[in-house]
This record gives sequence, C-alpha cells and structure tokens, in this order.
Amino acid sequence: MDKSTAYINGKIYTMKSEGDTCDAFVVRDGKFIYCGGSEQAAAMADEVVDLKGAPVLPGMIDTHQHLYFYAECLTKLDLAPVRSMAELKKTVADYAKTLPEGAWVYGFGFDNELFTDTIRMPTKEDLDEACSDHPVLLGRCCMHFFSANSMALKLAGIDRSFHPAVEGNVLYGEDGEPNGVVCDAGSAPLTALIPDAMATMEDRMNAVERAIRENNSHGLTGIHAIEGKHLKLMEYTDVYQKLAKAGRLTARIYMGMNDLPGLDITTGLGDDMVKYGFYKLFIDGNFGGRTAAMIEPYADDPAANGITNYTQAQLNALFQEAYDRDIQIGVHVIGDRAADMLTKAIEHVYYPNPKPDPRFRMIHMNVVNEDIVARLKKLPVILDIQPMFIHTDMPWMLVRMGEERCKYVNTFKWFEDEGLVLSGGSDAPGTPHDPFEGIYCAVTRKNMDGLPEGGWHPEQCVSVYQAVNWYTKNAAYASYEEDIKGTIEEGKLADFILTDKDVFTVDPEEIKTIKVEKTYLGGKEVYSRK
Repeated sequence: MDKSTAYINGKIYTMKSEGDTCDAFVVRDGKFIYCGGSEQAAAMADEVVDLKGAPVLPGMIDTHQHLYFYAECLTKLDLAPVRSMAELKKTVADYAKTLPEGAWVYGFGFDNELFTDTIRMPTKEDLDEACSDHPVLLGRCCMHFFSANSMALKLAGIDRSFHPAVEGNVLYGEDGEPNGVVCDAGSAPLTALIPDAMATMEDRMNAVERAIRENNSHGLTGIHAIEGKHLKLMEYTDVYQKLAKAGRLTARIYMGMNDLPGLDITTGLGDDMVKYGFYKLFIDGNFGGRTAAMIEPYADDPAANGITNYTQAQLNALFQEAYDRDIQIGVHVIGDRAADMLTKAIEHVYYPNPKPDPRFRMIHMNVVNEDIVARLKKLPVILDIQPMFIHTDMPWMLVRMGEERCKYVNTFKWFEDEGLVLSGGSDAPGTPHDPFEGIYCAVTRKNMDGLPEGGWHPEQCVSVYQAVNWYTKNAAYASYEEDIKGTIEEGKLADFILTDKDVFTVDPEEIKTIKVEKTYLGGKEVYSRK
C-alpha cells in the first residue's frame, strides 16, 4: 500500500456543488480517502504538503480532442501564426528550402478567415508560386479543408476526371480543372502519400507522450481522444495501452472512433487509464467552407446551405446499429439542418425503445432553433461544446449567418437555462486547448484580444461555475465516469490541479491568463510549472 499524503491549507473547490470547498484532502493508492479540515488530514497521513492557500480544482477533462493528430502536428510545419496569404507563401517557400529534393511540404493550422490580405483558401496557383519543386499539402485549422499545389495534385491523381468519394469534396476552377482546394474525403488521395513521421511504435509513443505532457501543462488529466480516419487522425489504441503499461501515460483516455468495433464490445471496455468510448459520426462540415448544413442559405452565399454526409434514413440506420449494441453515439453537427437530422435520429432509436442511460453526445451544436431545443429537453443528450469557437469563429460569423441567426450561435446560457447537460472540449489541434481560455470565452463572450467590448451576444454569458463544470463534473458524466472522477470527493481518483490564480475570484478578464502550477494524476505529479 502506498504512503498516504495530506494536502493541507488549500482553497479546494470540490465542484460537488457551487461554492463547495474544503481545506485539505488525503491521497492514498491514487484516490482521495478524506476531504475536510487540515488538522484531521495531517493527523491521518504519512506525509504532509502545505498548499499555502493555493487554489485547487479537480483535474480538467477535454471531451473533444484529436489527440493523435495533435501529436502528429508537432512533426509538421506550424501555420497557426500565419496572418496573410503573403506570409503563408513565404513560410512555405522558406520551409521548402530546408528539405531534401522531392520531400513533401506538409503544413497545418492556418485560418484563412484571419488573413489580412484575402480570406479565400490558398489555391494551387498560390502554392505553385510559393513552391513548385516540392509537393505541397496544407491543412486548414478546421481539419476539413486542405490546399495542394500542382505537383501534389498530379501525384495524387486528382485531375478533371477525378471522382471524389463524396460530391463536392474537390473544388474546380472555371477551366474545369481542380483548383487545389479539397475537403474531407477529397483529401484522402493526398494524405495517403504523406510519409509517416510516426512510422514506428516508438515514434508514436514518443509523439503522443509529448502531446499529452503538453496537455498536462494546462491542467488536463483526461482526454476524449477522437479518431477521424479519413483525415489521418487515427487514434492507435495500442499506443495508449503501451504508454500506460510503461508508466508513461499521464492522462486518462476515453476513445471516440469512426467505425463500430468489429468485436462484440460495448462502451466502457478498458480501465481507468484507457477505455473504449463511443461511435463517432459526421453529419455535416463546418462554417469556414460553408459546408455546415443550414436550413436557410448562408448570408454571404445564397446558393449554399451546406452538405450532409447521409440521408436521414442512412443516419437512422447507423444509429440503430450502434444503439442496439449498447454503444454510445457521438455526432459532429454544426448547422441547424444537421442538428435537426441528429435529433430525428435520436428520436428514431430512443422513443420506440427507451434504454436507461444512452447519453447521446451531440458534438459542437453551433446553430440551433427553438424547435430543436424543445425536443432535446425530452431526450438523454449531452452537448459536447467548444467554447473557444467564440474566439475562432466570431470574427466572420456575422458574415456567414447574418444578424438574426447569430442569436442562435453557440447559445451556451440558453442550453444551461433549458437544463441541458454541457461538456467542454477544444477540438484541438483545430483550436487552442487550454481549458482556462475556453472558460474565459464562455464567461465573457470575448476573443483572446478582449473583443468585442461588452462581449459578443453577452446575453449568452455563463457563470464561472457553469463553465468549470463543463471541464470537470460534466466531462466525467459524458464518459459514464462521474462516480470515479470529475469532483474532489472521498473514493474518487486523485486527479487535481493547483493554479496561480483563483478562477472563481479573479476578474473574469484575467481567467485566460491563469496558469497551472502543478497537475496530479492519481495523486502523482505529472506536471510542475517550476
């Protein structure tokens, strides 16, 4: 049996209920065995740590992160800082000069909507100008759209006769030739040609461990890792298992996968470190490419109202198969037309056979309407939201949606007021994954620059407690693990963090600046700022 350690004199927010605190807790064998006063905690422990008034929270959980892809992105050209087409071209050109002849230029993370000189996607002509003697493939931050140069298109066999798996996944110019922009399944022939920087198991283990350690620095002790096969986002179960066996896994993994398991398994298979979670589906695309499925056309393109990957009948059938197998279902849905389809699919399987606790996960849920929300209140759903979309999408949302529909975008307070369960995620690497930045966005409705003054649709601001709940108690509930983590209570896993500022008392404008001092997983320190 491990020695017991008492942590005393802290400002410990248990998250059991709003305002619930204690001064101390005792950890033994990876769990909290006592939560209460400092004097009693010290008396029952083998060793004592004085927290000296430090704020303490349960370990944070990100309920939507493409973890393996994030690890893979650490091996690519980072385009997140780029703020213009001209800068993108120069960055690509300079990087290409460092590569051997014929090597791929593979970059990720640009957001053309933030460009200062143009907001269009880079075309093959743009990338040919930057680099014509290397194949080039650049991934947009949303992970749905890519830009390729002529050499890359030729190597992938993408020409005027190319037939993508899904209509609309290869964009064509006025000359009838592919213009270099592809999305979703259209990217598969290109990504298949990229040399694997994580070819060996040790490569994969090292990269994933590095990515998780970085997550630990933001207070994350749990990650719902999402696999998206068509975008090379493969989450290798064996990587996590091998890291766990070697004692190198420093966050608890709950896996969402695009395919139903071939074996007869159900949600929850695994242990406290690595667990099979849910079946992941994509109904529509995103706002950036106007592929999010909308009931009404886009304000800036009356000819477009998005795309769907299934008919209603196809979606219902996929739901039925997973539901019959007792597998949790999580679905990417951005637009209100897609949200209506998802709600219908849940109603289709649930009402004829209402199982006790299916916890359908509705991922993103960016635009809804009154009818959809009224129906969701009657269903066992969880809304997996990404508060950082306030930061990333706000600059151009008015253009896409128009003023009236913006009232229905990321309506977090409305969801809370209607009694819906929300969990917090990032969608990293598409968006930043510091949960305190997400909490800041949800509480202030501002971007990282503190704009707009007064907040964007401030009527949708939520309380700090509500936002912290999304990353702790509610996040644990999303994975059926509320009995073992998400709050600081006796008998639960000792996952907790120390911060430099108190999220509940600091000026809301400063929440985004909060730093994690230490992160503990099962009572063991996995990150220290100093």
